[in-house]
Amino acid sequence: MHKRVIRRIIGGHRPLSSFQLRLPPLNTGHPGKKRRDPKMRKLIWLVLAVFILYSGYWIIGARGTEHAIAAWIDARASEGWQAETVEVKTRGFPARFDTAIMEPRLADPRTGVALSTPKIEILSQSFRPTRFTLHMAPELTLASPYQRLDLTQDSAEAQLFVDPGPNLTLDHASVAIDGLKLLSTATWGVTLDSAQVASQRRADDALTHDITLNAQGFAPTGGLVEDLDPKGLLSDRFEELDLKMTASFDSPWDIHALEGPRPQPTHIDVENFSAHWGELKLKLTGAFDVDKRGYPVGKVAVKAENWREMIELAIATGAIPENMSNLALRGGEMLAGLSGRKDTIDAELNLKDGMITLGFIPLGPAPRIVIR
Repeated sequence: MHKRVIRRIIGGHRPLSSFQLRLPPLNTGHPGKKRRDPKMRKLIWLVLAVFILYSGYWIIGARGTEHAIAAWIDARASEGWQAETVEVKTRGFPARFDTAIMEPRLADPRTGVALSTPKIEILSQSFRPTRFTLHMAPELTLASPYQRLDLTQDSAEAQLFVDPGPNLTLDHASVAIDGLKLLSTATWGVTLDSAQVASQRRADDALTHDITLNAQGFAPTGGLVEDLDPKGLLSDRFEELDLKMTASFDSPWDIHALEGPRPQPTHIDVENFSAHWGELKLKLTGAFDVDKRGYPVGKVAVKAENWREMIELAIATGAIPENMSNLALRGGEMLAGLSGRKDTIDAELNLKDGMITLGFIPLGPAPRIVIR
């Protein structure tokens, strides 16, 4: 009885002794493991090799960045600078080199300028190591033999694009600042809503840069307005400050510009400079060379409304020496007479031998253009 039931279940009437169990063929490889595709195995090894090589590249790049910064700080210290930092650390694996310089303190004995801040961040993509983003901490202190400046800002960021190589020669850069507040120990201060500065190196001249500047919401504080503007002609804030120019220098802007003498301008072509502050309006265009002493040599076209107050402002700030004030005022009166309006100067001025002249008539001292 049981044998018949079993035969029905297996679907046949063969004797139970002749029944054979048929199974699929077993793998001929290692027991319990499937055979791997040789192509897949090669791909796995390739991915692993690339990962190891890239990890090595990142480690070398990160350590190289830290070593270069530490070596630069040590070199400045050996030259007599105060140059120190608490820590230099790079993170961001695998796609970034994000280096944090903690509590840097730098002081140049030649210029007497010192800088300190809680942190500076230098950020870059690991596959584009010649493009940097610099983030400044919200607080920064600049000191000179004359005063200390305490700066705070909502954000301060610089984009730097440099050429490959040890010199890190600047190709182009931009700086954006928002919510800046500056307070001096000399009891004056300024605030700035925002400012943008950009510089682009000329393709046909490695020592020439196109430069633009735009600032909004510039306002003196701490009694500075009263000192500069006792007559109350100025508004509380700058309505406009805009600059577009081309500048040539005597040496490239590279890593050495931070170590030794700064590149100095040799030629400046001002396409447009305009400033509007209260009742004062100034526009300037022109081109001039800069001599070895830093004085401009060339011609500029100037249009100034309420020029007398501008001269008084320049005297108050020290831009025009006190002993030259009468000469500057007489020169302004002469220029205004030529333009037909007593409050407006519209003339082309000559810059030579440290002086500003109209033809052969001296009007006052020229500004000195030197980068410290």
